[in-house]
Amino acid sequence: MNLTQLKCFAVVANQESITKAADILYISQPAVSKTIRQLEEELQVKLFDRTGRTLKLNRAGRLFYSYANDSLKELDRGINAVKGGVDNSEHPISILMEVASPFIPSIVFNIKNKFPNVRLSLAQHTVREADFKQFDFIVTSHPLKDLTNVPVLKEEVFVGWNLTAGYTKKFIKPEELTDEKFVGLNKNNPLRNTIDSYFDKRGITINYMYESDDPATIRGLIEAGIGLSFIPSVTWQTISSQVQLARLTPDPLERTIYLCSPSSNLTDIQREISNELIKLFLSFQHSELKI
Repeated sequence: MNLTQLKCFAVVANQESITKAADILYISQPAVSKTIRQLEEELQVKLFDRTGRTLKLNRAGRLFYSYANDSLKELDRGINAVKGGVDNSEHPISILMEVASPFIPSIVFNIKNKFPNVRLSLAQHTVREADFKQFDFIVTSHPLKDLTNVPVLKEEVFVGWNLTAGYTKKFIKPEELTDEKFVGLNKNNPLRNTIDSYFDKRGITINYMYESDDPATIRGLIEAGIGLSFIPSVTWQTISSQVQLARLTPDPLERTIYLCSPSSNLTDIQREISNELIKLFLSFQHSELKI
């Protein structure tokens, strides 16, 4: 399947005539007929009902047209976007980082270098669902209702402690943690919600002796040997090498990070930023912590 076939199909569908389509496309009628026939053979389905010289989309044709037409419109937008050069006017872009805050310096550095015309606004506090639409992008650990959600990273969450604690296990069963003292993020934090959900399903309550709303503070407490905690293997990869890690078994604790957008039709600059963020998270995925 190629672009010529899609354009030819769209024109025939709109004109309902091989003759009219040939005139518009400046090609012969046999060439139009051959192109449609080749497309139908490739899809292994008829797209038109033929009555004399008139062609009307059948059910399969209408379904395929809805996708093909959207694709052609997006292509036209891309062509128009780059004609005359890339837009260098200033663009405000806002990102809510509910998770993955250690990646903020890398994200800002890359956007600054590749999109110097972007004026970037970052937020880290949790907001109401009704306020999501004020942001261009939201980085979170759960799909958001009525938004476009793209999974960009999957990571395991380990149990971790300072080497001075004396633990040597590489694998820990969830029930072995019931008598341990933990440091952790406050309730309603996305990471805390993921952890609590994992243990609630197993009827286990974690004893949080020290809590904070700041992930950097929790990392500092772990490194200081205050207690055990839970450490995401990718987004917390800056944790000190003095921290020992262990995997929960037999079912590892995992979470997925999503790049969400309230806009169903991204502007050109939003599309470029989205592509760059996806590339960045893919690169982060390859540098996760190892036990």
